[in-house]
Amino acid sequence: MKNSTKSLLFLGAIFITENSVAQLEPSWTVGYDILPFQEVDGSIEMEDGSLVDDAEVRLSRVRTSFKYPKIYFQGKTIVFHEISYQGIGFDYRKTTSLIDRLHALGYSLTALHTLSEKWSMLFIGKSSLASDFDTDITGEDFSFQSAAIFNRQINENLTMGLGIAYSTQFGKAEALPLLSIDWNNGAKWSINTILPSNLDIWYDHSQRVKLGFLVTIDGENFRFSPGNYEDEYPKPNLRYTMITMGPTAKISLSKKSLLNIESGIVGLHRFEFYSENVEVVSNDLKPNWYIKLGFETNL
Repeated sequence: MKNSTKSLLFLGAIFITENSVAQLEPSWTVGYDILPFQEVDGSIEMEDGSLVDDAEVRLSRVRTSFKYPKIYFQGKTIVFHEISYQGIGFDYRKTTSLIDRLHALGYSLTALHTLSEKWSMLFIGKSSLASDFDTDITGEDFSFQSAAIFNRQINENLTMGLGIAYSTQFGKAEALPLLSIDWNNGAKWSINTILPSNLDIWYDHSQRVKLGFLVTIDGENFRFSPGNYEDEYPKPNLRYTMITMGPTAKISLSKKSLLNIESGIVGLHRFEFYSENVEVVSNDLKPNWYIKLGFETNL
């Protein structure tokens, strides 16, 4: 079952975080996402009732995670334990907001199990705490996401699978059907994807450099402090969605370390503000460029 385990390893990695340098060793990753100011598509109403047509928002994001793998049942089952953190900072032009910084702490468990020569299964469970930490932490700050995918090896170069996920990837918790594909041409080209989460196309340029093109959907649901608007908007939360697409490169710095460079276009960047479960306002940011930098090392 040559490609099945490889496929599962990849699928588990991209659903929760980036691929590991060597998948079966403990690893630590850190990354920084650089986005420019993006103009809000539409008008924003200010506190005095005036409308601003050219307000801008810029986000910066820091990401880090620690992953620890374990092997069971003579290699038939591989389990990854992962602890992660991301912090999102906000800058504004010609507008203001109650949100300056958001935080997300998470723990995920990814189990990869070989069922037979042709069949394998991937299970992912992730719990997270997402808040601005300016308000008291309650059970509403916690969320749980999960996914299960059954994969079948079609031939030596192709493995496909179907599954279902319960995810906040589009800003709110909902059930999503999943289609996984792992294909290679037996040489330098490969396609790895979980739809509708990721689409990755890769080319092995050399032993140290891997080039690719990525389409990625990212999202989360954050609760934040209502400030002076607690009576008007109780239990406010932000449902955040971002779709990015562009070229990427993975560069091996050594046998244990890897540099990730990604750039391209933010095609969709949406902020939906809710009070409890009632939408208050939704803002889209106009498309613009982005850069993601990441470093990963085995421990």
